[in-house]
Amino acid sequence: MDGVSRSTRGGFASILAGCRSLFPPALVDSAGWERLLERVGVLPRAVIDTHFGFEFHLGEAMGHADLCVVVPSGSALAQHYIREGAHAEPGSAAAALGAGLLEQAGNTESYLARSVAALMLEYDLAGLTPPSPASSPGIFLAARRSASGSREGVHEHRDPEGLLATLAAVAGWSGHDEFLRGVERIFSALPETGYVFQAGVLPARSPKGFRLVVAGVTKEEVPALLERLQWPGPTAAAADVITSLDDLVAYVFVSLDVTAQGPGPRLGLELYRSRNWFPVDRTGWRPLIARIEERGWCLPAKAEGLRRWPNTERLLGGGETYLVHQGINHVKVVIERGARTVAKAYVGMAVRPQSAATA
Repeated sequence: MDGVSRSTRGGFASILAGCRSLFPPALVDSAGWERLLERVGVLPRAVIDTHFGFEFHLGEAMGHADLCVVVPSGSALAQHYIREGAHAEPGSAAAALGAGLLEQAGNTESYLARSVAALMLEYDLAGLTPPSPASSPGIFLAARRSASGSREGVHEHRDPEGLLATLAAVAGWSGHDEFLRGVERIFSALPETGYVFQAGVLPARSPKGFRLVVAGVTKEEVPALLERLQWPGPTAAAADVITSLDDLVAYVFVSLDVTAQGPGPRLGLELYRSRNWFPVDRTGWRPLIARIEERGWCLPAKAEGLRRWPNTERLLGGGETYLVHQGINHVKVVIERGARTVAKAYVGMAVRPQSAATA
């Protein structure tokens, strides 16, 4: 097994490099690994102070993975992006992200301070040819837990206008008014138990738009929600996905794109077995992985690689021992009009110095 390649004083890439043997080749091949290390080369060691994860494209033969970094509000990692933005070239992706964070973090009454628990930055690697180290990551806002009222304990975004203004600021977009009606429409179409759990913007993709992730909607309510929203895709296909996996899935979150013209044609059905990604649960995930493989949404080699992902391992390097934990968070089935239905896997990884892991 590879050890951590440099001292722990190095950046995130030097620590991640030591984890190479933990990535099944079908999920991340040699070219994908080089692309991943190149992209994370500018990220600081502070990434390992929280959880990070990867997005595996299960319907594609290419072994490239996207990276997701969790940035808690007020954390050392958030300060890194602020500092990076302050020294970046004006108009660059880094400057936009840093300035947006600085503007929001400096105001305790801002939406970021009041309503956001963490930013999640998604670095596209699989879909860019070639990927640009300067390309802006997707930026998602995870809602804070409600502290009072009937929604106490629920991670819920409540203010569509404040939410969009915050996303536009960290993305470097000058306006968002043309999207507000579409976002408000989603908020108003939700059933009583439904709520917006996460919201994001993907500056490197087109067309320009926002993405909302809806939770609290039962599996049976999803088709009716899509009908109310006049989603332009095949509602029957969405119902078929849910029905075919109903016995293996506890929760379904709905990922919706919002363009200036209304709901976009792309739909993501996020399939959860539980709300906790941390347990090493190879046996529990096997039936769901087998089912999406049977449906043709996941290639056999990718299915086998995903079965091997959940793991806990110790690595030696730089004079220290690290505990590396790997789990599966959820699987997403993506339906898009005129495109093949495919699945993606969102997995987590935690890397802790042994002293911190056992404290």
